[in-house]
Amino acid sequence: MQNLWVVRCRVTISTTMHKILQRKWVQNTLAILFWLCVWQVASVSVSSSLILVSPLAVVKTLAGLLPTAAFWSTVSQSSVRILTGFFLGLFVGLVLACLSATCTVVHTLLRPLVLTVKSIPVASFTVLALFWLNNAANLSLLISFLMVLPVVYANTLEALLSVDKSLPEMAKVFRLGTWRTARYIYAPAAAPGVRAACRVGLGLCWKSGVAAEVIGITTGSLGEMLYRAKLLLSAADLFAWTFVIILLSFGFEKLFLAMLARVETLLCRTNPPPFKNMPICQEDLRVQVVWNNFSGVSVLRGITQVFAPGDTVCVMAPSGAGKTTLLRILLGLAKPDDGTVAPQGVKLSCAFQEERLVQGLSAVGNVLLACPCSGEQAEQAFAALGFEEHTMYQPVGQLSGGQQRRVSLARAMLAQSAAVLLDEPFKGLDSAAKARAARFVTAQARGRAVVCVTHDPGDARLLEAHTVKIFAENKQLNAADA
Repeated sequence: MQNLWVVRCRVTISTTMHKILQRKWVQNTLAILFWLCVWQVASVSVSSSLILVSPLAVVKTLAGLLPTAAFWSTVSQSSVRILTGFFLGLFVGLVLACLSATCTVVHTLLRPLVLTVKSIPVASFTVLALFWLNNAANLSLLISFLMVLPVVYANTLEALLSVDKSLPEMAKVFRLGTWRTARYIYAPAAAPGVRAACRVGLGLCWKSGVAAEVIGITTGSLGEMLYRAKLLLSAADLFAWTFVIILLSFGFEKLFLAMLARVETLLCRTNPPPFKNMPICQEDLRVQVVWNNFSGVSVLRGITQVFAPGDTVCVMAPSGAGKTTLLRILLGLAKPDDGTVAPQGVKLSCAFQEERLVQGLSAVGNVLLACPCSGEQAEQAFAALGFEEHTMYQPVGQLSGGQQRRVSLARAMLAQSAAVLLDEPFKGLDSAAKARAARFVTAQARGRAVVCVTHDPGDARLLEAHTVKIFAENKQLNAADA
C-alpha cells in the first residue's frame, strides 16, 4: 500500500510539473533565467566590468536610478517625443494608404517617395535633420515618424488592395454607404496589416529615436544617458539604460497592441445598427434589346423582357449562356454593349452566386448590415430557414457552405428593394433546406418581382414561378409556363 501511495504521489507531481511547464509564461521565464545565468558566467569568466558587467551590477545601478527625479524626467521626455513620432507616422501612413488604395495617381506618385524613405539609413536622416531643425530636441520625433510611416503605409496599402472585389460590389448593390463599407468591409481587411505594421513600427521607433538622440546628443534624453555612459566608460550605466529602453519598448508594444485588438473587435465585429429605412417604389423592371459580348463572342443577343411587381420568374439557360451577366447588367455592375435597362438607379437586392458575406460578422450581423430590420426580425427569418439559435451569432466564416448560402438569401429577401435577383439561390442545399428556403423566398417577396437565374427546373417548381429560357442563339427570352 505504501509503495502504491508513493507511485501515485510521483505520478501526480510529474503531471502537475508537466502542466506547469507547458504554460507559456513559465517557459519564457525559464528562458530569461537561462540567459541571465549565461550572462553571469560570461561576466565572471571575463573578469572585467569594463568589457562585460555582471547582471547583478546592472540591477544595482538600476535600483539607484529609479528613485531619482532625473531618471523619470529623462524617461518621460524621450517617451513623449518618440511616441508622438510613432502616432504621427501611424496616422499619416493610414491616410496615405487609403488615398493610394482609392486613387492610382496618388499611389504612383507616392511609390518612389516611400521607397526612398525606406532605403535611407537612420544615420543619414539624422545628420540631415540636424541641418534642418533648429532644436535637436525634436530630432527623435522626426526620425521615429520617418521610420514608422513607410511600414504602416506599405502594410496597410497591401491589405486594402487585397480586399475581395466582390465585397465592394455587394456594398454598391445594397447601397451601404461610405461609412458602413469602410467600417465593415475595408477595416477588417486592413486590421491584420495595421497590427503587423504597429508591431514592427513600435520596435523601429524606439531604436531609431534613441539612436537619433545619441547622434544629436539631445539634452535630457535616453540617448544622452547612453552617450554619457560611453564617455565615462560605465558599462553598468550603459546596460541599465539599455534595459530601461527595452522595457519601455516591450511594455508599450504589449499595451498598444491589446488596445488595438479591443478597438478592432468593437469596430469590425460588433453587429451594426439596422440599416436606414427608405421608401421604395415598386415598378416594372424592363430589359430592352440588350446585347453583350465577351472576347468577341455574343452572350446576350437582343434580350427583351419585363419583370413586373409580384412576378416570380426563373430565367433558365445552360452554364455560360449569360444568366449571371444579365443579372449584373440589371444590378448596374456591368454595362451592356447595346440596349437599355429601365428604370435607371432603382434599388435592387441580390443573392449572388458567391455568398459575398462579411466573414467577421455573424449571420444576424450580415443581415443588419444591409437590411432595415431589428435583430429579432433577423432571428425569426433564420429560424424559418432552419438555423439553430447559437448558429445565428457565430461568425459566418465558421458556418457551412449551405448555411452561408441561406444567410445570403436572408439578406437579399429582408433588404428593401424594388425587386430581388437570385443567382442559383439553392446551390449546395439538400432537398429539405431547399424547400424551407423556397417557402422563405415566397413569404418575403412582399409584392416585389423575384428574378431567379438557374439551370435547375426544380427551382422553378419550388418557387411556383413561370420560366423564361435564354440561349445565345436566340434574340429574346422565350417564355413558357413551368
